[in-house]
Amino acid sequence: MNNKRQHERLELTIPVVLVHEGREIPGTTRNLSAGGMLIDASGVELPYGASVNVRATLPLNQHVLDVVSTVRWIRDGAIGLQFASLRAKDTWALNQLVKILAEAKAAEPT
Repeated sequence: MNNKRQHERLELTIPVVLVHEGREIPGTTRNLSAGGMLIDASGVELPYGASVNVRATLPLNQHVLDVVSTVRWIRDGAIGLQFASLRAKDTWALNQLVKILAEAKAAEPT
């Protein structure tokens, strides 16, 4: 199987708020990468390709992420989002978090 992902996804559960057309939608991440995230948001109806703002406070560095994202898919109560544009400080904070999560995952016993 060919994995098309450019960035490794790492498990992470944090609260998020999706903002779409002025409506705030609470959710929780399932996983995260430097390129996007998977959100648990049961009952949420967003169209494919919709632009949403994602707001979350990243653990460890407490960086407040507020980033425009694109809905790539919705199924089984989950929303796949791709970050559309990241500011330099968002990129740095996400990369630091992803690095720490990847190191912790690698250190787990198999």
